[in-house]
Amino acid sequence: MSEQAATPIASADQTAVQGPKDTGKFPWRPSMAQFFATIGWYAPFFGISAALLPAKLAQVAPDQKADLLAQSTTVAMFIAIFAGIIFGALSDMTRTRWGGRSPWVILGAIFGTIGLLVFALSGNIVVVMCAWFFYVICYNAIMSAGMAWMPDLIPVKYRGSASAIFGVATQIGLNGAQSLGSLFITNVPTGVFILLVISDVLLFIAVVVCREPSNLGKPRGRFDVSKFRDFLPPMHAGRDYWFAAFARFMFMMPGGIGTYRLFTLTDYMHQSDADAAKWMSFMALLNLILAVISAAIAGPLADFFKTIKIPCALAVFAVGIPCWLPFFIPNPLMYTIYVAFSGLGGGIFISLDQALMTSVLPNNENAAKDLAFLNAAGTVGQLLAPLLAFAVLKAFGYAGLFPMGFIVLTLAAVSIFGIKRIK
Repeated sequence: MSEQAATPIASADQTAVQGPKDTGKFPWRPSMAQFFATIGWYAPFFGISAALLPAKLAQVAPDQKADLLAQSTTVAMFIAIFAGIIFGALSDMTRTRWGGRSPWVILGAIFGTIGLLVFALSGNIVVVMCAWFFYVICYNAIMSAGMAWMPDLIPVKYRGSASAIFGVATQIGLNGAQSLGSLFITNVPTGVFILLVISDVLLFIAVVVCREPSNLGKPRGRFDVSKFRDFLPPMHAGRDYWFAAFARFMFMMPGGIGTYRLFTLTDYMHQSDADAAKWMSFMALLNLILAVISAAIAGPLADFFKTIKIPCALAVFAVGIPCWLPFFIPNPLMYTIYVAFSGLGGGIFISLDQALMTSVLPNNENAAKDLAFLNAAGTVGQLLAPLLAFAVLKAFGYAGLFPMGFIVLTLAAVSIFGIKRIK
């Protein structure tokens, strides 16, 4: 009996991915490796892009800072689309005594460190921008390889709990790094150095803890540049794969609501700048606490009840439905309640998202490349979110942001329910 047939999450006759054998014990090593690695690759990217990159641009090109920030977001989006897929495919082709993923994590960390050091120390705008884009390439190389540890090393029956560990690390890497980075807006080099040290140490620990086995004995597909399809999304992956990609893309799209949170509080809810700052600080803390708690609990519960799809979809609805609270009652309290539900639902979704995505991969031979495309779908949604919010804001005002969030998240939830392979 195959591993897929033994698991209640995905059925053997529908799932092409052949996961690792179940030893009867929870795979702590790869799960904790992914925990450390996730913080390691997210911390510098989000800590810098959210706080230190705007500060750096304001220092070296104050008259162009807004335009340059928009340009950097656009270029980063295209890099995320292509670099993740390309390096994911290369990781799938790699054969070493340390496995196919760990070398890319280490090499990405080394070259990424060089790029960020140049970024931090240079005062030339061209050099700064090029160094940042070089780092974004390295970031996607690390992430596309490191995320493939789950389909490579973690049996499907444990992926709910393992994905919860990943979800907690994601919340720490995103929100924690942004909070840390914001402390060094007036001293960008120091902030970059601190985030780099955290990142490099955690990525090294991840590789050591994972102890990825050699894959030298695994048949190697001959690399042929003319086989361009090796670097393309799996066009015949089936409806479940594309439903999952669309769900991840749509889940990220309402993120622009948070981009305009300050202006929503001041211009729409008529709070003073001082009061708005207090509300924003409280919302951020509440969101982080609830997201970490729900992320930690959701995975084990999903494994216990042997379902991923239902809690994922319900979590998305739990974020979408409360969008109507600040729409009908536009005050900071209703906004805070919405943010609280967003933290709870978002924590559950992120904790199970990785398990959901790895369960719809068409085959294990191209796991990193195919997973990288799913990651790119989320990244593109995240980067397009402020543009969608801006368009809605221009057309309908701040009040329009909340119905937009409900509509987009409802589409994401429906997409998750449309996945047939997952119970």
